[in-house]
Formats: sequence, structure tokens, C-alpha cells
Amino acid sequence: MSDADVIDAEVAADDTISFSRIGYERRRPTWDDADMQDVAGRTVVVSGGTAGVGLGASTSLAALGAHVVMLGRSADRGEAAVKEVVAATGNQRVEWVRLDLSSLESVRATAAELLERLPRIHVLINNAGGMWDEWETSVDGIEMSWATNVVGPYLLTELLLDRLAESAPARIVEMTSGGAYSQRLTLGELRGEADAFDPKATYSRTKRAQIVLTELRAAELADRGIVVHVTHPGWTDSPGLRESGAMQGFIRRFESDFRTPEQGADTAVWLSSAREPGATSGLFWHDRRPRETHRVDATRETEQDRRELVELLRRLTGLA
Repeated sequence: MSDADVIDAEVAADDTISFSRIGYERRRPTWDDADMQDVAGRTVVVSGGTAGVGLGASTSLAALGAHVVMLGRSADRGEAAVKEVVAATGNQRVEWVRLDLSSLESVRATAAELLERLPRIHVLINNAGGMWDEWETSVDGIEMSWATNVVGPYLLTELLLDRLAESAPARIVEMTSGGAYSQRLTLGELRGEADAFDPKATYSRTKRAQIVLTELRAAELADRGIVVHVTHPGWTDSPGLRESGAMQGFIRRFESDFRTPEQGADTAVWLSSAREPGATSGLFWHDRRPRETHRVDATRETEQDRRELVELLRRLTGLA
């Protein structure tokens, strides 16, 4: 057993340690960053790239020499984030493009702009997301957690797939949450059933959906030169977490153990840049190691569940 395996076994026994800053700090000395410089000169698109984990990923990737395109809703925040990343890294190839993932019209407009501006897209990191404390629907009538965390990213990815394939070898990285372990894939909120809504459970179901979509896409894209992975950042400090009323108790209890945005983004950056994850596809990662996707049988979805998820997404996005 390697030193990394020993450390991993020690911290994985307790999520309070494994998902926290302590877990990251114990594992970090065992990692090799030698091949991450390979991302230099490659184009990486990061949704939600102007704050929190997304900004951490954008900064780290720019420091490695990547051409980073950050997507976000606010022009003021986007412009400020570009200046911040450039100042921190010295990399001038950093841009911002407007994107509101809760609006399918905005997603289509952003995809069209990216395809016009970027002759190559080597990596797409679907990082943006959120948790809503009350039932709320998007401009398209979709519950907001599903609209932002799943439906919008699904459409954006589908619209960019051909460009990713043309840029192969290419990668798609989804940012999920350890909360996915607590929920089975159920689609009531996605069907518009308000009585199915619960802030934490709904959010966790969207995160379970991201894992399922990663596994499905890995099989679909195996012959197109695109690998697909999903990761969760551990307990990472972010504006979205701070703004959630449902998470205030969690913040009070574990705030001292939160990871920095750069620490939370580390595995997404590694998945985007290192050679090892380029040799596999469809895996769920935490701290640069593949992890189980289920801990109990009660969270396992059926093949019918998976089919229904894709059918709903394609109908809601107009791709059916």
C-alpha cells in the first residue's frame, strides 16, 4: 500500500475530515503536479468562473498557462474577476462571457458567442450552480436548482460538443457535491411538482443527476476523443454557500474546517490538465482519487430513471 493509500484510508473513514480542509491538507503532499503544465495554451471554459470554486479554478488554470474563459451573469463581477486573475497570474489570456444558466435563451446565446470566438475548446468545466431556499421557477418555468445545476449546463454542453470533438483530446468536468450521496435520482421537481421540493434534498438530487449524466456521456463520447469526469470539492467556502438560508447551521458548525476556493477547485483543475484522468472516463473523483458513486443501495437509480432524465432534459431544452 502506497503512502497515498494509507493517508486516503485514514481520512476517508470520516467525512468531517475527508471533505474538510484537513483532508485536503493531509492528502496534498502525496500529489504530483509535474504534468499539469500540459494545459498551457489550451482553452478552458469555466461556468461560474468569477466567484468561489470557479474563480479558484480559473486562477489556478491561468497560473498553469491556460487560455481561460470565465462564464457568469454579472458584467461587473466578470470584469473584476478578469483583472484579479490576470494580476494574480500574469496570464493575459483570460476572458469573461455573460451566461445565465437559468435561462435557456441565455445559454444558447452564450454557446453561439463561444463558438464564434473560440476556434478550439479543449476543456469545459460545468461548475456554476446554486441552492434555492424556496420553490422558485426560471423564466422557462423550470425549478431553479434544476434549471441552474442541470438543465442549463446540459444544453450548454450539448451545444459545444462538436467544438470539443474538433479540439480533441478534450474533457468535460462536472462539479457536483458530496450531498449527492444522500439522494436517489428522482425527478418530481423537474416535472414541475412543487410538493416534491426541499432545499437540501432538491439540490442533492441535482447533484446526483450530474453524476448520472457523466456516466451516460462517457459511454456516448468514447469514440469522439472527449473524456468526461465529475468531482466534488469537499466543504469549500463560496458566496453561494454563504447566501443559502438552508445551510446556515452547517456553516456555523463547520466554518473553521472549510477549504479555500483554490483547494476546492484543485481536483477539477487536475482533471482538466493532468494526463492520468485523460486515460479514463465517467468517474467520480474527490481529491484526485476515484470514489464510489453510491454508499447505500437506496440511492441507486434504475435504467428507466436514467432514460427519463435524458428524455426530460432533451424535451425541456428543445433538443428532443
